[in-house]
Amino acid sequence: MEDARSYVMLAPERHCIALLTLLFALAEALAAEPPVAQDIAFINARVLTMNEPEALDGQTVIVRDGRVHAIGPTTELPPGPEDRVIDAGGRTLMPGLAEMHAHVPVPQGPNQPPGYTQDVLMLWVANGVTLARGMLGHPLHLELRDQLERHEILGPRLITSGPSFSGQSVDHLAAAAHRVAAQAEAGYDFLKIHPGLSREQYDAIVAAADAADIRLAGHVPVDVGLPRALHAGQETIDHLDGYIHVLAQDLDEHEAAAHAFFGAALTPHADREAIVAAAAETRNSGAAVVPTETLFENFLAAVEDFDALRERPENVYLPPALKAAYMARLAHAGAMADSLGDFVALRKEIIGALHRAGVPILLGADSPQIMNVPGFATHRELEAMVASGLSPFAALASGTVAPARFYGAEGRYGSIVPGADADLILLREDPLEDIRHTRSIDGVMVRGRWLERDFLDAELKRIRQRYAALQHE
Repeated sequence: MEDARSYVMLAPERHCIALLTLLFALAEALAAEPPVAQDIAFINARVLTMNEPEALDGQTVIVRDGRVHAIGPTTELPPGPEDRVIDAGGRTLMPGLAEMHAHVPVPQGPNQPPGYTQDVLMLWVANGVTLARGMLGHPLHLELRDQLERHEILGPRLITSGPSFSGQSVDHLAAAAHRVAAQAEAGYDFLKIHPGLSREQYDAIVAAADAADIRLAGHVPVDVGLPRALHAGQETIDHLDGYIHVLAQDLDEHEAAAHAFFGAALTPHADREAIVAAAAETRNSGAAVVPTETLFENFLAAVEDFDALRERPENVYLPPALKAAYMARLAHAGAMADSLGDFVALRKEIIGALHRAGVPILLGADSPQIMNVPGFATHRELEAMVASGLSPFAALASGTVAPARFYGAEGRYGSIVPGADADLILLREDPLEDIRHTRSIDGVMVRGRWLERDFLDAELKRIRQRYAALQHE
């Protein structure tokens, strides 16, 4: 099959900002009017601040001007006279989640209907995702980032890379330096590394990035290798790219396998005793890891039960043409059947070892991507982190306080403390008891805007019905 690294790309290189604005206006005209920010007091809440592993029972959290104003026992902290009071009745209030490997669509991307960008933003929010790290940047994302920051569009906070650096986009060393400088000047938050770069190209990008004071993240090109990427200061290793290669014995004898699907075919040659050393090297480098484990579980699911994968309940939130493209790609996963199960299991061993070594694990499902439905995939990724050895609290931390620490934004988001942006999720069930309870969402707050369950359900219904109509066209 074609190398699965060449994902279904959602973004052509050139579109005008006016087109984005027009399509957002169309999508918003079809959607319910989102609530405005309010002063709200949540009373009788079980608060998971994420600054400590235990929840605090019987708490009041007061939100004013889009930020957490105060937190304290309900018996001691009365709401203000103008506060709207929401009685949590013992339900869990926690910070919003981060999707640290997001693919933000742009208008007229392949296999997507008009307004798909707005749908993706809403799917993230409806699932409690209040921060998205865009990993396939586009010039339109700069304006989108600012619109989200100004609350002109309802959606997560956006941190975005520029267009990616790959063997195709960087054809000579001078082009690498120019591309880095241009992206830094444009205002992108970081640089995205894709496969196919030579060592010389990668080193040129690193040197230019250091000069421009902009960081890089993403894949580890095979010719570069994990040790070189860590030494160069790549800030995140996404997909666990490069780890199987480090563990593989006699790599030179398996060159073809090294270049195919993240080295999955190298699994039988992996030295598991080398995992601890690789984890320690990662910790010492200061890099974080974004596993995107659900992406690989989807390939395994396609081999084990293709029909069950196709009929997942959340697939109603995929545009029909996009779902068909994903399933067509997965139809060839059987060619990797001999290695996929062991490969996915080995990846979980690596994630667990990285966590035990103190490497920051950042929650990222890679969505929307191959059968990873925005938002819904984030909850699957949390389950995958627990299956990899993280406690429920550690898994939640990977999507809350860990991204905040990664960006030097502790106290701004990722925790419930006075002064933090009011990005909150109200859950019916306790996620510390069962990580699957993150799905039991009764409401989401996005920087002070309270989205009740009825509003979220109406938006999900709108998206679901629109895609059902497209299915029958």
